[in-house]
Amino acid sequence: MAVLTAVFLAVLQLALVLHVRNTLMDAASAGARYGALADRTVEEGAMRTADIVSTSLSPRFAEDVSATAISVNGLEGVRVEISTHMPLLGFLPSMGQLNVSGEAVGYD
Repeated sequence: MAVLTAVFLAVLQLALVLHVRNTLMDAASAGARYGALADRTVEEGAMRTADIVSTSLSPRFAEDVSATAISVNGLEGVRVEISTHMPLLGFLPSMGQLNVSGEAVGYD
């Protein structure tokens, strides 16, 4: 029974880490798309990303959000990067470093 409990908790922890990673990747991509719009700035993309992460997960995961302007084949774009700790034992951030990013190219 102890082995079964340990396996169950490990699978549950893996599912939580994957959920957080996927949510952060989606938020970074959405923020990059928002910041790449013609009437938006790179900083607005970072703020949008932090808002999405704070709403969907926790403000603790949105503490280190940065956005930079990039160039992709001569087109201007935005890269949003999120750096946070992987959750351990629920949503307590303490396991390891998790870095995700999202990119978007601007269009008119």
